[in-house]
Amino acid sequence: MLDTYGLSQLQHKVKDLPVLPQAVLEVLQVLRNDNLSADRCIQLIEKDPALAARTLRLANSAFYGAPGRVARIADAVSMLGLRTVSGVLAAAALTQAFPASACAGFDFAAYWRHGLAVAMCARSLASHCDLDPEQAFLAGLMHDIGQLVLAAHFPAAGSAVQALVKSADLPRVRAEQALLGQDHCQMGALLAVHWRFPKPIVEAIAQHHAPPPAEASAPAALDLTGLVHACDAVAHALDLAGLAEEAVPEIDLSVWTRLRLDEARAMRLFASVESGVREMCAALSL
Repeated sequence: MLDTYGLSQLQHKVKDLPVLPQAVLEVLQVLRNDNLSADRCIQLIEKDPALAARTLRLANSAFYGAPGRVARIADAVSMLGLRTVSGVLAAAALTQAFPASACAGFDFAAYWRHGLAVAMCARSLASHCDLDPEQAFLAGLMHDIGQLVLAAHFPAAGSAVQALVKSADLPRVRAEQALLGQDHCQMGALLAVHWRFPKPIVEAIAQHHAPPPAEASAPAALDLTGLVHACDAVAHALDLAGLAEEAVPEIDLSVWTRLRLDEARAMRLFASVESGVREMCAALSL
């Protein structure tokens, strides 16, 4: 159980979890409001040369339609806009915040391929659902971040979960709850609060396996949590992580209905996500 792996006091150990670079934390404020100036954004990123280099590499990826055209951080901000740069910056930083560890059975590269697939799927469908594309991208990228907390900081617990998933053929969430008394959704939400992410993103991380029912006031509307829930299933179905034990999680039918995804749009989405994941993984050396 929890005490076996030292996780029972996880909620009191948030201070010990990784801290994102200050540039990322401040630039991500643009997803909560728009009071960050472009000049301040540029200064923050340029103060961290490694982060700036990865941001430029991502901004120049084919996914953002500007390969080879972004030479400076100022160019990235001018061409992509502050809100898009916030997502690019988060992707660049998050893939470095959790180095691969000795967590048996956990494939870090596969984890990021899946996260990027969900992020791209959510970003592509956000406008269709009247949601913020950049919040959707970040929520998709972050949705399973609790898995990284386990794998990178509690590898014994992470390995035990992986073993139970395989031996008992259990969904990961059920294996985590059985062994640890909590799951990666709860752990990820805790980290998102620590990193001061916008509330809708925290909620999407916490509830992406069990989205709440539609509100009576807007029964046809799909919120960010529902979008990430649906995109998680789509990404698993596309099998972009390349895991032998890949399984499509159960999807809430009311969420799928509210997504209103017809066959033509679905086929375009699948092709876009598949190519986008290849391009961004190459840019991030994953």
